[in-house]
Amino acid sequence: METYPYYIAYIILLIAGSVIGLLLLIRIWRLRAVPGVYGLILSIICAMEWSLTYVLEIVRTNTAEKILWAKLEYFGISYVALGMFIFTLHYSGHGDWLTSTRRILLASFAGLCVLAALTNDLHGQIWADVQLTNNLSFGPLNVTHGQSFFFVVAFQYILITVITILFFQIAMRGQSLYQSQARIMLAGMAFPWLANAMYVSGLNPLPALDLTPIALSLSNLFLSISFLRYRFMDLQPVAHNSVFNAMEDGVVILDYKERIVDINPVGTFIFQNTGNLIGHEIATLLPKWREWQTANPQGEINQEISIELAGEPLIFKLRTTSVIDQNGRRSGRVLLINDITEQKRAHEQISEASRLKSQLLASFGHDLRSPLGAIIGYAEMIQDGSFGYISAEQGKATAEILDSANQLLSFINNLVGQAQIETGKVVLKEYPFNVEEVIGPLLSTLNFHAHKKGLALIEYIDPALPKKLIGDQFWLRQIVMNLVHNAVKFTETGSVTVRFIKKDKAQWAIQVIDTGAGIPEDAQKRVFEAFEQVNSAEASKQSGFGLGLSIVAKLASIMNGKIDLKSEAGKGSMFTVILPLKEYIEP
Repeated sequence: METYPYYIAYIILLIAGSVIGLLLLIRIWRLRAVPGVYGLILSIICAMEWSLTYVLEIVRTNTAEKILWAKLEYFGISYVALGMFIFTLHYSGHGDWLTSTRRILLASFAGLCVLAALTNDLHGQIWADVQLTNNLSFGPLNVTHGQSFFFVVAFQYILITVITILFFQIAMRGQSLYQSQARIMLAGMAFPWLANAMYVSGLNPLPALDLTPIALSLSNLFLSISFLRYRFMDLQPVAHNSVFNAMEDGVVILDYKERIVDINPVGTFIFQNTGNLIGHEIATLLPKWREWQTANPQGEINQEISIELAGEPLIFKLRTTSVIDQNGRRSGRVLLINDITEQKRAHEQISEASRLKSQLLASFGHDLRSPLGAIIGYAEMIQDGSFGYISAEQGKATAEILDSANQLLSFINNLVGQAQIETGKVVLKEYPFNVEEVIGPLLSTLNFHAHKKGLALIEYIDPALPKKLIGDQFWLRQIVMNLVHNAVKFTETGSVTVRFIKKDKAQWAIQVIDTGAGIPEDAQKRVFEAFEQVNSAEASKQSGFGLGLSIVAKLASIMNGKIDLKSEAGKGSMFTVILPLKEYIEP
């Protein structure tokens, strides 16, 4: 039997391609649950089926059998490109386009191609004429194609064109890893284009042989190598689906037209929609969406929304993040929706507890001030001899009573002050005053504490400071008292200096300088927080609630001023309260 040597070589290539396809199937089959992989599996099976039936067409010597195998080739011919198309859509992120209806339509059209081939004897639309190539029984059939054949070719070309375009887009615009992968796949798509074009145009260097099965096998090989090497489809989509579906927050993906292209199960539950939300505009779920966009035309949306679930109103936080394309334009949005109901309730409970605490402290302070006032008043009268002569021991005891009572009163004043600040009840009552009036009433108490520790209490008033200022004497005294008391408490030797100075035309300042232990740099910000104290050996010896400096800082802020601290461990501290200079002009 006469044969052409290249027929044998081509049969070997077809069988080798089928063996490679089988090995690829074994590797890929375990990943069949990955989105889109079923398309690659279908393409490999179809390429194998086409190759093997083409082998049988070539080797069979009976013309009727050759025609039968040629007809069966159309199972592979009709579905191989469709399998690649499915795989590519998922790979490129367009898998949602493949709705059930579209899958059925594509499969049905491919099925019509198969049916047309199987029934060709009735209409002759696939092959108008069939002959043996070179009048040899061993070899492929030489056919003259009918009109329907070109519809089959057009269907395949449309699918392959879309595949090529998608791979080209990813290869040009993707990230470096996906660029490399897409370029390998794009290179693989060149084979079917070249082979089928040569076959259909008649420019085939091997007469009557269709090189397309080999070309498609090579394409599948390139796709599979890239797929298995980079593990894109078995990592990224699986990871995406696992994370996306397992998230406790609702996630909605929108395209550039604000249409829903994906939504996770939590998002579906939040919106209580059991239908297919894909393709719907987000405004159908969120009636105020347009209003939010108008309020934030260029920025992201950050809103609290209330949704009733199972008869219970829940509060959700909705935030958006833009998806930016390679040209810097917004191509979509990601909506994150998380339930903050418990957080809101906890915040409300904390606010209510804080309000009750502040109310309790205010009432507590008011109730204690009266008996403390009596204790201090009578102790001072005893010390002044209003009730007769007192011995040195009695004087010493009375001084201790006064000291303890004044310390307790200071604590109470701070607690009440903190409560008033937290509840926003600090109202400044600004009147003209002499600077001496601020320090004067405090001198006896402050001097007592300083002299008790052997410290010098130095007072300085800047001559450049106006004689009269406008301010709230009560809260200014509170500032001076807390700063001096704090300085005395943490100074063992040396002095404490209180200075009232004019900083510039618009500001004046109260400075308290001590020669005490100083404050480490890492603790200098914390000392202005409520109930915070420096952790040091000196601090552990002292009593207190850690409120004094916090109140000073907050009062300075309320007065439109600020507090500055300069300190070094072991070298003392200087606190400066800077306030607006409001000079009183005599009428």
